[in-house]
Amino acid sequence: MTKILVAEDEPEILRIYRLLLGDKGYQVYATKDGRECLDVYETELSKQHDNIPFDLVLLDLRMPEKNGVEVAKEIFAICPTQKILMVTAYAGQLNLRDESLKKIQIIEKPFDADHLLKIISQLITSRKSIGE
Repeated sequence: MTKILVAEDEPEILRIYRLLLGDKGYQVYATKDGRECLDVYETELSKQHDNIPFDLVLLDLRMPEKNGVEVAKEIFAICPTQKILMVTAYAGQLNLRDESLKKIQIIEKPFDADHLLKIISQLITSRKSIGE
C-alpha cells in the first residue's frame, strides 16, 4: 500500500487530506506539527531496512515546533531521495536556496483537489518507476 506522511497544523485541512487521500487508497499518517512528523518518519524508518519509509511526505510550510523547510532538511539528511510535496499559502515567501531543497514540489493553497491528487500520483509514480 502507498504510504503518505502528512504534516498540517490546521485540523480541518488535515481532515480533508485524510479523507481525500484515504478515499484514493493511500495509507495516510497524519501529524499536526513538524516535530511529530519527524518522530513518525524516524519511527517508520526504523521499521524499514535500508528503504524509504514513505512514498511521499506532504508538508505545510508554517507549522508549530518545526516548519516545513526545517522538516524537509532533516528528512533529506536521512533519506536524500525522499519525495516531498510542500502545500502552502506562502509559496511566494518560500526561499529554497539550499540545493537539496530544490527537489521539493510546491503547490499553493488553496488548492484544487483534483490537481493535488494528480501531482501526488505523478510524484509517487516517478519514484516507483526509477526504483528509488
